[in-house]
Amino acid sequence: MSDSDVLRRGLLALATLSVAATALELAMLRHWTTVVQVIPFAILGLTAVAIALAARATRGRLQAARALGAVAALSSLYGVLEHVESNHAAGPLDRRFSATWETMSTLDQWWQALSGGVGPSPPVAPGALAFGALCLLLATARHPALARR
Repeated sequence: MSDSDVLRRGLLALATLSVAATALELAMLRHWTTVVQVIPFAILGLTAVAIALAARATRGRLQAARALGAVAALSSLYGVLEHVESNHAAGPLDRRFSATWETMSTLDQWWQALSGGVGPSPPVAPGALAFGALCLLLATARHPALARR
């Protein structure tokens, strides 16, 4: 087994671990009470299918895995933005910042929203989905099955 095969398998293992850990975390949080909260489970499912396709690599399967991985990555990044925006909107209502939110600089407000200092939505959660999708996409880069024949 070549070094690149070991690296590919390692990246797929990281992607699999990321999907499993994120699914477990979302399940423990009972993250399914609204339709919007079910979206991450759909993205996890897409990513799991993409990992399975990449693990049994053919040219067509890798192309499908890449397409699903790109959808998962973009969806996850959108999720990060949504979480940060939700946190920012909650800033004036947060007990720690209600008296000072309007006097804080815009940069400080957004930093608090991004870093989890304010608001109920953890931006890292959808970031974990993006990590898994990125590992998947990297595992398909320069794959021998994609070589033109």
